[in-house]
Amino acid sequence: MKYLICNLKAHKTYYEMLLYKDYLLNIPSSNIELILAPSNIYLDLLKDNQISLCTQDLSLNDDLSLTGDITIKQLKSLNVKYALIGHFERRKYYEENIDDIIAKINLALTNNLKVIYCIGETLEELNRKIEYQILEKQIAKVLNNIPTSEFKNIIIAYEPTYLIGINNPYDINKIKETISFIKNLVFNYYHENIEVVYGGNLNLDNIKDFNHLTELDGYIIGNAALNPANVTKILENMTNRNE
Repeated sequence: MKYLICNLKAHKTYYEMLLYKDYLLNIPSSNIELILAPSNIYLDLLKDNQISLCTQDLSLNDDLSLTGDITIKQLKSLNVKYALIGHFERRKYYEENIDDIIAKINLALTNNLKVIYCIGETLEELNRKIEYQILEKQIAKVLNNIPTSEFKNIIIAYEPTYLIGINNPYDINKIKETISFIKNLVFNYYHENIEVVYGGNLNLDNIKDFNHLTELDGYIIGNAALNPANVTKILENMTNRNE
């Protein structure tokens, strides 16, 4: 299975989302799983058999019913299938630490939500040439705390933080090397395979370059997903690659 994960973040008003939904309902079916992660207030609006829904966050205070929280039970009642956990923006601006991330991943898995776990190095870490150590730490701290039987329910989303939402130059050979590193690390240490998607500076102009990376199991896109026409075109590109 290949994936196209669209992280819409905190974009779009209600009426903009209605237009977005109407456009996506007309996309042809394909062998790519389209996963949408809108603001939680739009999850019910986007329920559709062609689209898999993903929450951008979930509450660790599941039993307390705290003001402003979204619980697993509420998410599941909206047919949410995935949870996006560990995104760089949540780590940076909400100070989510690895213990929070591990707890959220286990909560999601225990409640039969699949997890999209975000990892990535900073530009400083890349320049210091410690990026692989950082990625290994981010992977090991999580995978050491979940059963290997659950690895099939986790997708690792590799997003170099210095490319998120920024049109900076990228090194596609370095990305290819890093994806292989992640997959080999998991297999060598845990004797399990894991799916890996890539995100960061992905758009219609460069998607064909990334389609040549056979190591990839799909993409996670942000800005490029805000225009539904882009989503359709990227799906077409992915489908053509697999034919």
